[in-house]
Amino acid sequence: MRSKNQPADICLVLEGTYPYVSGGVSTWVHQIISAFPDLTFALFYLGAQRDPGAKYKYELPANVIHIEEAYLFDAESSFVALRKKVPASWQPFYAALRKLCVRAPSGDPHDLELLRGILDHVAKHTTVSFDTFWQDRETWAVIREVYDRYTPEDSFLDFYWTCCFLIQPLWKLARAMPRMPKARLYHTACTGYAGLAAALAAEQHDAPMILTEHGIYLRERIADICKSRWIPETMRARPSLSEPLSHLRQLWIGCFEVLGRICYHRANVIASLFEKNADAQKHFGADPARITIIPNGIRTEDCAPALQQRAARRERNPESKVVGFLGRVVSIKDVKTLLHTARKVCDRLPDARFLIAGPAEEEPEYVDECIALSAQLELNRHVEFLGPVNAMKFLPDLDLMILTSVSEGLPFVILEALAAGVPVVSTDVGACADILAGRPAENIPACGLIAEIGNADALAAACVRLLTDPALLDAMSLAGRDLATRYYHEKTILAAYRALYENLTTQSSPQLAAAA
Repeated sequence: MRSKNQPADICLVLEGTYPYVSGGVSTWVHQIISAFPDLTFALFYLGAQRDPGAKYKYELPANVIHIEEAYLFDAESSFVALRKKVPASWQPFYAALRKLCVRAPSGDPHDLELLRGILDHVAKHTTVSFDTFWQDRETWAVIREVYDRYTPEDSFLDFYWTCCFLIQPLWKLARAMPRMPKARLYHTACTGYAGLAAALAAEQHDAPMILTEHGIYLRERIADICKSRWIPETMRARPSLSEPLSHLRQLWIGCFEVLGRICYHRANVIASLFEKNADAQKHFGADPARITIIPNGIRTEDCAPALQQRAARRERNPESKVVGFLGRVVSIKDVKTLLHTARKVCDRLPDARFLIAGPAEEEPEYVDECIALSAQLELNRHVEFLGPVNAMKFLPDLDLMILTSVSEGLPFVILEALAAGVPVVSTDVGACADILAGRPAENIPACGLIAEIGNADALAAACVRLLTDPALLDAMSLAGRDLATRYYHEKTILAAYRALYENLTTQSSPQLAAAA
């Protein structure tokens, strides 16, 4: 890799994905880097805690010239605590902190400037540890002011520690920002911490910034916060169907909302995978004029052998009833609902089989629970957990693909399945309903069925309908192949990103663009 002082063309700012985690976002990242060998890329990876045994899930292409990593929830090294108290020179820092926190931040450019100054100060003054800062009287005073203004009826102790957990990852991010690679353009795959880091770097280097949001980060964090058990509740307000969220949950949501708005405000272009996602981005503060729709795409010709192999197999055995799942075995994919669906399908179709393929190391406890549930439901004869597989070798064995996720963007696995002639039953998440509905106006009929999230009865009914109607299954197979080829080929998607990169770098630095 080249020196970190040499600017890359593009710096991809990533949170919990590539190159350590497989999945849709990581597939997209690898696709982008590999598609533009004439451009140099740097990576700034943000994770939760460092795992010494973690390995890359991808072989980095040669045009990745630099990679930096930062972990926002690691314990702070003890050698950092060189001072026992915050020096008097930190008064401008506290003044800026008051301006940002004591009033309600909105995520506008003024907030970015304040936050940038605060984090720059933390990055430069490394002799003050987080513990020293947090135990300082002035910090205590700021926390008291915010508490007295917004939540004086709640537990101060709970509020104090909630603020600590909110601020600590931002402190870690500040300490990591000096290692952010220099680049002509910053491109992030989410809002949140990665979005903030990209916004700060773009501001510092006067560079353009792109946000490509696969799922809506803020919406996902809101869902996590609403159901989390680790956020204390007040006696006055506990979340239920009829009562409001507690102030502490609102505080967490408010923090991520501000980070999201900062990212939306700073991004020159906000790429959304489909219209419903764009609507959500507008709802959360994105400027509609900056939003463009760029879906995911695949090389549909790579799926042609799988298409032919599947067709030949079905010709030999048209009554086959093999349902496949391809993805990470994690809670967001709701594999437990898939298993309940399998039980209901097999009760009606005893010769049905379910193949569950994909990595299982990300949430090992969840995997163990799924295996135990499969045994409890007496599915051992019907369900197989295969682990990671080659998609193009897996898809020919399937009559039907199933996706039971509770959250998605525009899944690559659906596009690959359709291109290989495999109809899909999916929950109503992300762009799935739009894709599977086909394009009636262009004479492309539906290529799958949609069911409600978590509804095993509806998912099972959809599977049974297709598995017992070979003519409908084959019609959807043809429709899916046509749809994927005409609307989701990667050459169209990559051309859109090439144009964005060229236009933005030309506008920001004509000299650099000309030299590229």
